[in-house]
Formats: sequence, C-alpha cells, structure tokens
Amino acid sequence: MTRLLALVMAPAMTAMLFAADPVDGVREAAAGWRQGAIKQDKAVLLRYLADDLVYTHGGGKSETKAEYIANVTTGPSHYESMTASAVNIRLYGKTAVLTGFVDVKPANGELYRVRTLEVYTNNNGQWQLAQKESVRVPSK
Repeated sequence: MTRLLALVMAPAMTAMLFAADPVDGVREAAAGWRQGAIKQDKAVLLRYLADDLVYTHGGGKSETKAEYIANVTTGPSHYESMTASAVNIRLYGKTAVLTGFVDVKPANGELYRVRTLEVYTNNNGQWQLAQKESVRVPSK
C-alpha cells in the first residue's frame, strides 16, 4: 500500500514543484503586464507592476507606475501586440532579471523591435515588474 501511495503521489509532487518554479512566475508576470497594456486593463497592470516601478521607454522617456498605467489605459489602444523572443531569466533570491527582445506592433504604426532589460521582484508571492529599460534595435 505504501508503494502504491508513493507511485500515485510522485507525479503530483513533481507537478507541484514545476508549478512553483520562480522562472514560471516571472514569465507569467512578463506576459501578464504586456497583455494588460495591450488590452488596456488597469486591474491586470496593478497586479503585475510594482508600486515603485520605473518604466523607461526605448526613446528615453521614464514613467512611474501611475504614469505608465494612466498613459497606456487612456484613449484608443496603444498596442496591437508585443512578442517576446530570446528571453533569458536569471534569479537572485526574490529578484529576477529578464533580458531579451520584444517585437512591438503599435495599434497605429510600424512594427519595431526593442532589446529589453526587466527587473522583477517577488512581493508577497507575486512577481512584479519593478524596472524596465529598452532600446530600439534593427528588426530581425
């Protein structure tokens, strides 16, 4: 009976370990705030953006959390899509650094690519974007 219980529990425990992987939480936060920006969803942005966020756009403009949310949720949609690639996530305890590329398709405008550097913090079990900096690079 003990062996049967162990055989039944092993897959469940493995699934729990993988679900709790901090890298998955960071990926979720990265995808979450991007979808929040695309859909102009203030509640989603409040969830995935840290209170002390510093968001620096590819053109050099910096915004706080409140400024970014007000900007991205006001007026017609700003973004059609944001597609991340070559993503690398490094963990440092309750801090994570995400680097990679994002192909940004504005609602009105031409597709462009940025190299992104994003810092996430784990606040009470929730990964949140605390610092974002990007620079435009040639499209692939």
